[in-house]
Amino acid sequence: MKLEFCKPKNKLLETYMEGYYFLTQKEDDPTVEYLTFPNNFSIISVYQDTVIEFSENKAIITGKKNNSFSSDLICHYKKPIHVVCKGELNEITFYFKPLGLNSFLNKPLCDFTNDFFSNFIPYDDYTEKMQFILKEKDIETKKDLIEDYWLSKLTPFRHTFLHRVIEDLTNVNNDYSVAELADKYKTSRQNLSKHFETHLCKTPSEFKKIQRFREALKSKIEYKNSGENLTTLSNDLLFYDQSHLIKDFKSLTGLTPKAFFKNITSHQNGKINWLFTQ
Repeated sequence: MKLEFCKPKNKLLETYMEGYYFLTQKEDDPTVEYLTFPNNFSIISVYQDTVIEFSENKAIITGKKNNSFSSDLICHYKKPIHVVCKGELNEITFYFKPLGLNSFLNKPLCDFTNDFFSNFIPYDDYTEKMQFILKEKDIETKKDLIEDYWLSKLTPFRHTFLHRVIEDLTNVNNDYSVAELADKYKTSRQNLSKHFETHLCKTPSEFKKIQRFREALKSKIEYKNSGENLTTLSNDLLFYDQSHLIKDFKSLTGLTPKAFFKNITSHQNGKINWLFTQ
């Protein structure tokens, strides 16, 4: 398996998209299995010539010369996803920042997420364009095609308070409760949750929990040689205490922090973090 993560070259696109990666696998490469973990990004994966079998929290992706195209969106998972990759694969996956994908859609995000893995075909020309991009061999041309296409669909999403709420929740120095956020932005907890579920497909509490987990992962990767322990990590990232950190990790990964960090594999300077099971 070959994996390459790219940050957007276009600064405007970088406002909305964290990046995208190319995953390729040869027909005779061994089967790869890994776990991927909850994220606050909206994640779109497109594939050429594959058969994909979905079940709850599992995707089996098998290369097959069938002239097929698949595009799947996931932005609302709370447990690890078990991914199995078999045979020849050609995949591009896009990571949109919180609220980022909304600026490329003509309907609320929740309208695209009826199922756990949602078939995502947002535009009339999407299938044709993505197939063309997937078949392109030159990597730099491929990047340009990707970025030009998404930028052609850009219609900035505006909201009276959600962008500012996200800024508050992604600032590690803040520890707002949902009630405090509602009060700060002159709305009710129920209305705040309604807008989160419509435009982010998760509740404010779920977003906050996943954000803390991701910040802990980022911090541990960045300072892996510093001897940073769980108590320091929990204090720095506004967990109530170490037991709170352990509880959240078990909920989101199925593992204790110690077991998780021992087994996790980070790619592309920590942009992609998978736990390989085979």
